[in-house]
Amino acid sequence: MNKYGNSSFWLNPGLSNEFDILTGEKINQGKNLVKLAASKRAIGNFVNIVTGENIPVTFTGKDSYTDGKTVTIGADLKDSNFDAAVGLALHEGSHIKLTDFGTLPTIENTIKDRFGYEDGKLMDARATVKDLVNIIEDRRIDYFIFKTSPGYKGYYHAMYDKYFNAKIIDKALILGENSEETWDNYLFHICNFINPNRNLTALPKLQEVWDLINIKDISRLETTWDSLSLALDVYELVNESLPEPEECDGNGKGKGDGECDGQTAGNTDPVDGNGSCGDGPSGGKDDGSTADGSTAMGQTEVGNGGPGGNTPITSQLSDRQQQQLKKAIEAQEKFLSGDVKKTKLSKRDLKSVEAIADSAVEEAKVGAGEFTGRYGKTTHNGVKCILVKKLTKKLIDSESFKEILTQGYGWTPLDRTQEDVDKGLRLGSILGRKLQIRNESRTLKTTRLPKGRIDKRLLSSLGYGAENIFSTLDVQKHKNAIVHLSIDASGSMSGTRFSKAMTSAVAIAKAASMTNNFDVQISFRSTEAHQPLALIAYDSRTDKILKIQTLFKHIYPGGTTPEGLCFEALQDHLSSSAGNLDSYFINFSDGQPWFNGRGISYGGEYAIQHTRKEVNKMTNKGIKVLSYFIDGGDYGLDNFQRMYGKGASNISVDELMPLARSLNKMFI
Repeated sequence: MNKYGNSSFWLNPGLSNEFDILTGEKINQGKNLVKLAASKRAIGNFVNIVTGENIPVTFTGKDSYTDGKTVTIGADLKDSNFDAAVGLALHEGSHIKLTDFGTLPTIENTIKDRFGYEDGKLMDARATVKDLVNIIEDRRIDYFIFKTSPGYKGYYHAMYDKYFNAKIIDKALILGENSEETWDNYLFHICNFINPNRNLTALPKLQEVWDLINIKDISRLETTWDSLSLALDVYELVNESLPEPEECDGNGKGKGDGECDGQTAGNTDPVDGNGSCGDGPSGGKDDGSTADGSTAMGQTEVGNGGPGGNTPITSQLSDRQQQQLKKAIEAQEKFLSGDVKKTKLSKRDLKSVEAIADSAVEEAKVGAGEFTGRYGKTTHNGVKCILVKKLTKKLIDSESFKEILTQGYGWTPLDRTQEDVDKGLRLGSILGRKLQIRNESRTLKTTRLPKGRIDKRLLSSLGYGAENIFSTLDVQKHKNAIVHLSIDASGSMSGTRFSKAMTSAVAIAKAASMTNNFDVQISFRSTEAHQPLALIAYDSRTDKILKIQTLFKHIYPGGTTPEGLCFEALQDHLSSSAGNLDSYFINFSDGQPWFNGRGISYGGEYAIQHTRKEVNKMTNKGIKVLSYFIDGGDYGLDNFQRMYGKGASNISVDELMPLARSLNKMFI
């Protein structure tokens, strides 16, 4: 069975590299903020699709709940419980869409008007009716989602399995447990009406309650007010059959010999709008049906006292099973009260998750495949590459990716990098004027044609039998162009190499801003926490040059050289040359790729072949590739050319004229 369940279509199986190849130590996957951010974004998309509304989804250090405006989820998101978390978020999102939260505060007055209750009796009734409203309202909104968004049923079922389908609950229902006439027990059985093992003979009038709620026709309830009205009817029906509670003295003793502490499930005051213990698929009439009309397979119908007939089963649970049942019921009551415990996020981690989500960070599996080396063919499983699609000041301030983004501490003064950026902007203004030819159009006139526009200069030749007196004008313009600049930001690039690459990239971006139909993307390649990282820092289609001026000073080199691994992660974000578009990929690097960690050793022939493979993917898309070998001398140039082919160039990129000639050769 796929451990990713209903999320397998977008969660990539095989991404979990549990052991570090260098140390052999197990990698702690418990606080993957990138994955949490991706999950938050995905769950938010699910909620918005299902509800048709832009409902915020956020993490908290508290419990999962909805306040009527925002869906809040816990941070304990693993592959094993992800589907259940999605189901819970969808459920709470549907509350926001469908539940009238203004109904719940009116319960007390509604009870007073209908039954005339006062004081303590009123408060007990209020708590019980709120529980009933929550159960019924859950059935109503869940049915709506089941019918309008059937593709999401799997997430709901995962939620039900997690919170309500405990085996001990099944056993208790089958054995006719909780049959004493108390509101505790009535709520337990009503709460578990959705269970195929429901026992409608466990308590007096329980069958009548089943018929009254009529889950099969729950769609007849159109509003939360309808749910409240039905809850009041159920309360009245059950309350008529309950024995009168004993009056208590001041010590909690009844007039008889029993205790009367008044502690029942009905005394729990749930958080308004939270899910109830009834969060499960809506059942049909007492035939084992579910909300979508399907039949619960493999289940024994015991709604009339079990498979043997109408006589209730009286077998008792063992002491150990009684404890298990107690815990299961407590779990249902906690869900009823909105007290589903979740792992907390620290303020710092919460800040990081929000920043990562806003920057559209995702993980992509890269580097997998078969490669031929010195000792034959080797199969590599690959690794997850972090792809940051959008650089923001919020992401920098969160200090989430310290190996490539800095606040300017220690050996990374911001003013030094700012000088490189400012120099690039100045050189870009000059380079832009040298690339002005892309702004120019060329008109080609062809004369003496048999058709076209009459060339007045040839009219006189008509008297001499000439017929080809027509001409055409062909205006030639350069296609739209997009350039992706990818910069090696590994530790070996520190110093002048990175300064030159930064200056050159900024210069090209500035020049492009002065040229018609010319867009630029700039990305940086590095590592973070033993993972390859590709950071798209600038895109002229959405960003202003001001972004380069203000944020690029925070980018600095660190980590190793994942080269082709990052190229693979970027492939889907590179524009193919098609129609009226020229696409270019310009790489700045100081040499051979190398990366080691998260279950992968990326270097030597494997890295060279893989990088060449990714470069070939680009060229097959019609992308023209140019790679500048920065200050590498002749050492490693052969391998560099093997990776980048004819597009490998060993020039000094900080010298304007060679750079301009190289770019003009490529662009024109």
